[in-house]
Amino acid sequence: MIKVTSITNTDSDENTFKISAFADTKDEVTAGAEFKGLPAGATIEMGSSVLTASGELAFMKSDGTWNWV
Repeated sequence: MIKVTSITNTDSDENTFKISAFADTKDEVTAGAEFKGLPAGATIEMGSSVLTASGELAFMKSDGTWNWV
């Protein structure tokens, strides 16, 4: 499961959000993954982040993919 831990609307587009989220595993974080707490139809903005239970961290790139650091 991926759960949104913070959410901010930073764009004039009401459906684009910068988020922070927590996931059980890295494998769960995919382009089509469901983020619990994200409004229906919402788009995740670049710069958003996901942290896993193992301490792995990813940031959303401008092309919509996750970059693991």
